[in-house]
Amino acid sequence: MNEHDPRTEKATNPEREQAPRLHPKVWIGSWADYNDGRLHGNWCDAAVETETLWADVQAILATSHDLAAEDFGIFDHDGFGGYQPGESDQLEHVATVARGIAEHGPAFAAYAELHDGDLSMLSSFTDAYLGEHESTVAWAEAFMDESGARETIERMAQEQVGDLARYVHIDTESWAQDAWLSGDVAVAHRPEGGVWIFSSNP
Repeated sequence: MNEHDPRTEKATNPEREQAPRLHPKVWIGSWADYNDGRLHGNWCDAAVETETLWADVQAILATSHDLAAEDFGIFDHDGFGGYQPGESDQLEHVATVARGIAEHGPAFAAYAELHDGDLSMLSSFTDAYLGEHESTVAWAEAFMDESGARETIERMAQEQVGDLARYVHIDTESWAQDAWLSGDVAVAHRPEGGVWIFSSNP
């Protein structure tokens, strides 16, 4: 896709640049203990390297009531925003998503959820993220202004039709809707209101 395609250009919103910090954690428990009617586990920092999270798992299993305990699961989680780790997710998967959330905030959680935590997609977050806005129309309006597209269109209209240019209207609402319907952008709704916009072709 053309790098200047307005549907995949970033448009910033200064009022929404500061996202709340998230600190992803998982409660990892021993299945052997659970099956025996006990809860044995601990909260672990998930935004770490896989090896560190694996060491935490080993420490939990080593203190199990069952000396043969070797199976574990993610029984609970916190600080993952809109992303939902599964109880049997791979540790590499969980740690990668958690590190992205800790670094980029809730928008990364929404991006991970949109792609079902596909690790091959997560590294493209920075290029895909088009900003946080009050609505898709607000994003389209911001792009029009920041990219110079509105000015260019108005100048071209003035050159072509003169005074009739005052009647030229840019339908940003339809344009934003077409970008979403065509799959050029993905939209995730913020719990507090507003949307995150992502390019589908970063």
